[in-house]
Amino acid sequence: MASKPHKRVAVCWVLWLGLVSHTAFASDLALSIRRIDGPAWRADNIKVKVLPPHILQLRIGAITLADQPPIKDLLLSCRDLKAGQGARCDKAKFSALAPGLGKLEGVLQFKFHHALRWQAELELPKQGLRVALTQDPLQLAAELQAKDFNFSEPGGRYASEKLSAEARLSLQGNGRVQFTLATQGGQAYAEPLFLDFDALPLKLDALLQKNAKGWALEHSSSVHGKAGSIEASGQLDAAFKPLALDARLRAQDLAPLVTTAVQPFLIGSKLEGLSASGRADAKLSVHEAGVQDLSATLDAVGFKADKLGLTLNEITGDLHWSATQAAASRLKWSGGAVKQIALGASAIRFRAQGKDFELLESWRQPLLEGALKIERFALHELGQAQLNADFQGELEPINLAALCKSLGWPEFSGTLGGRLPGLSVRDDVWTIDGALEAQAFDGNLRVSKLQAIQPFGVLPRLLADLSIRRLDLERLTRTFSFGRITGRLDGEVKNLRLLNWSPVAFDGRLYSTPDDDSQHRISQRAIDNISALGGGPTGFLSRGVMSVFEDFAYDRLGISCVLRDGVCQMDGVEAAGSDSGVPAYYLVKGAWLPRIDVVGYAQRVSWTSLLSQLKSAQASGGPKLE
Repeated sequence: MASKPHKRVAVCWVLWLGLVSHTAFASDLALSIRRIDGPAWRADNIKVKVLPPHILQLRIGAITLADQPPIKDLLLSCRDLKAGQGARCDKAKFSALAPGLGKLEGVLQFKFHHALRWQAELELPKQGLRVALTQDPLQLAAELQAKDFNFSEPGGRYASEKLSAEARLSLQGNGRVQFTLATQGGQAYAEPLFLDFDALPLKLDALLQKNAKGWALEHSSSVHGKAGSIEASGQLDAAFKPLALDARLRAQDLAPLVTTAVQPFLIGSKLEGLSASGRADAKLSVHEAGVQDLSATLDAVGFKADKLGLTLNEITGDLHWSATQAAASRLKWSGGAVKQIALGASAIRFRAQGKDFELLESWRQPLLEGALKIERFALHELGQAQLNADFQGELEPINLAALCKSLGWPEFSGTLGGRLPGLSVRDDVWTIDGALEAQAFDGNLRVSKLQAIQPFGVLPRLLADLSIRRLDLERLTRTFSFGRITGRLDGEVKNLRLLNWSPVAFDGRLYSTPDDDSQHRISQRAIDNISALGGGPTGFLSRGVMSVFEDFAYDRLGISCVLRDGVCQMDGVEAAGSDSGVPAYYLVKGAWLPRIDVVGYAQRVSWTSLLSQLKSAQASGGPKLE
């Protein structure tokens, strides 16, 4: 027969106890129940036998708790049942098949006075478990002790290894619930959290009261070893989901708390692998609509997000955010890095409210012997496709050699700076209005049409145009140890595209500055290196009569590269004749006597090979051909 929850369960227990106490074991007694339903549990195929003189057998085909896999083949056998005003057995044998635990075998002691007053204690030596239950008219109390407990739920959502802990649960008749937990060692996994109680023992204490809305969380406290503690109170619904919750974190060491409780929830996001250190005191307020208020006091906090390429060290100050009205936040840090670019000490004052962010005063971030100075910065509708930005700033001249070294580029001297008059953001595309001006090698560089796409994503992209005017070739070639060239150099790099800060496409051209009246001379070593880039011969000047000349006059020089799919389509200042019929181009057009022309023959060159040749020439003092 099927039973309704609550009432019919109690009727079954009363019937069974009445039969046990009045039969006096004069004859066999058998009772079968097909199914009993209770709140969040169900029992199927229950069979009870009482045999003379003092034998009790209870079999249950399956017990299912909530949505968990069932415990099967439960058997309770008492060969010395004592009956009178109730029932008692001191050494009943117990066995069952439990998911993740295998076969359970142990000893059960129980004493029934009546349906609302009974005691039971189960010992499972193989699993290292002890469970004690006490029921009286005022409360149901449960106590669990685990010693080196190993468990693996078939679905892989829960597991433990050598877990040692004590837990107590009290359910009072007025709807009051108290729960305590203390761990002594071992590990546990509850998807997605992995908890190492050897490194971070846990003490948990919670007090709840049943009410019309669900549950009032009167108090909850968890202490995570020496790392810190979390306290919470508020209102939960019947399924224990927060309706209104206030929580406070006191962290003496953020590192293990973030690793344990935060990192698992960031997997697959831009903050995956986030790590932190230092101390913090934070308050959080949650309503049905979500987080309403957050405030924190940070003390020497370190922050590192590898996927964003962002690191900040020794962050100190007050942080505030509110869905409705936020106070000003003030933070300072001792340094850090964006990708490989080191950041100096800085401080910032801002307000964060809802989906908006606003800088309350100008902010200066030192970097690369210069600084990024932001005079005005506001973001609206953060996290939305219609994100709006209000920006005005300035790049105080930064050291180009330091920038190139940080990004792994060939190093050259000079500075990069200029006004940043505006910024627009749409669909994670950051566009800088205006241009950046740089002074390097006694010439000028100008970066325009600058766009960053998902700059804080896994694969940031950058688009720009670059123009070069009147660079001093003697300073440039001396810096790169390329061989001596005098004169001035112009150039353009159109449609430059960087993927993860490395070039993947551009239309580039470098050429002698038109109408340049400075001296044009080129050394033997520079001629060899340029010839190697164009796929021509090298070393021929070091043999014969030409070896007596250290350098040569030239009329003009130039090289171009159209980069697509990792390959450069090469060209020079103009087409050159070729006896073999292979297309050729001038890289250097000579002047006067002895006249030296450098002709290129390579039409398509691997970009990585081209970079390798440039680096080899710089490092060894001469070209290397592949």
